[in-house]
Amino acid sequence: MMSKKERLQKLDENLNEIASVAPDIMKNFKIFKESVLKEGVLTSKEKILAALGIVISKQCHDCILNWVQTAIEEGITFEELVEVCGVTMLLNGGPGAAYSSLAVETYKELTEG
Repeated sequence: MMSKKERLQKLDENLNEIASVAPDIMKNFKIFKESVLKEGVLTSKEKILAALGIVISKQCHDCILNWVQTAIEEGITFEELVEVCGVTMLLNGGPGAAYSSLAVETYKELTEG
């Protein structure tokens, strides 16, 4: 089984492969993502926290992995992640708790030494 860091690398490789075949799609997707995450009424950090709550709710393993990594890069703390998990659990019950657990596990693995 791949580690989370290895899985992130594989995701990046796969997206690069998509970009080699459909460069305009990936270029435009990147521009869209940057536009959405740009500071506005909400800070970039707040938008990333919202995205993290959504991907936990969507129960997407790779999305959780990707957005936890993005959150770490933005400087989001473990305590902030746990608060987002609390909101997700409130709205999603048991599945929210299960996938919040995955987000916590991911954060811990990606921030270890």
